[in-house]
Amino acid sequence: MARLLLVGVALAWISACAPPDKKAVASREELSLKDTSGAKTQTPAAAGIKGLVLRYRAGDVFRYRVHQETSGGPDTARTRTKSTHCYTRTVRSIRSDGSFETVMRFDSISVSAVVSNGRTGQKLVEQSYRSSDTSADVKSRFPQFSALIGEEVLVYLTSDGRVQQVGDVTPIVKKITASSQQQVPPAALEQLASQIKASIYASFSLQEFVPYPKQEIDSAGRWVNEQVTPLSDIFSLTTTATYTIERIYELNNRHLGVVSANVVGNVRVAPLPKGSPLSITVSSSSITGESKALMDIDRGYTISKKNRITMNMTARVRMPQGGEQTVSQTQDSRYEIELLP
Repeated sequence: MARLLLVGVALAWISACAPPDKKAVASREELSLKDTSGAKTQTPAAAGIKGLVLRYRAGDVFRYRVHQETSGGPDTARTRTKSTHCYTRTVRSIRSDGSFETVMRFDSISVSAVVSNGRTGQKLVEQSYRSSDTSADVKSRFPQFSALIGEEVLVYLTSDGRVQQVGDVTPIVKKITASSQQQVPPAALEQLASQIKASIYASFSLQEFVPYPKQEIDSAGRWVNEQVTPLSDIFSLTTTATYTIERIYELNNRHLGVVSANVVGNVRVAPLPKGSPLSITVSSSSITGESKALMDIDRGYTISKKNRITMNMTARVRMPQGGEQTVSQTQDSRYEIELLP
């Protein structure tokens, strides 16, 4: 079941968003880059911008549409995915430590993925799912997706956009495992809950934000963030991202900032368990990427963002019997997020 969830997370989302819940529509009028035509512009230095911080207000409602496209894998089983999905984030309260209690709810999900042999062109696997199809057959075949729809999960965020904690996901776990023909061990249920928290709610939350500077922004509006992210139990990604506030628009008493970024990095092998029969060495790897975002500088939230990341890796795996195998992996990912009115 846990493997099913991970496969599901990697698949794409292609449907349009469901109509918004009238009770959850934000009162503010949201802006986009097209609205900045003719607006007054400033440099970060002229605007006195030295840092960024998230300034949510209790009762804020943000509804995002996210589109993803991913292509990757070995030539013999290359996966191509596309994705569009919508979720609503409601700010429930501001806590005494300055963090935010938010509620995150997925409103619509659609999934489509094709696995093909890149050498022959043969389709090996083709799958699709739409949350708008509420038939029992679809729900039973894709419980890892249908279980998310409409569930409200607490996500606690710090003022610098980090995920502090993800709340209880037991109802989702129960719906995913309800069709199992055998009893699921408690340890497996806990592992599945952890994966849902990390791969769904924490992951989407982190992608929502432009990473805030950990130090003061320089006079050119630049800052650098270094990060190590687990890719699996075996590999981790080490990246360095350089962010630049290119310009600031002053519009309707608001400051909107255009933020660009360049990313470089590599893939490393995480320490294997003591006594592991395998030996893995990364012989070559590279990570390159770029990003462009429009954000509300005054309040720190994202209005729109586009990312593109390309990863290449070649590794040698030495088997317990003494054999050796070379494994190559290439992945190209595009991620677009838009705040809806």
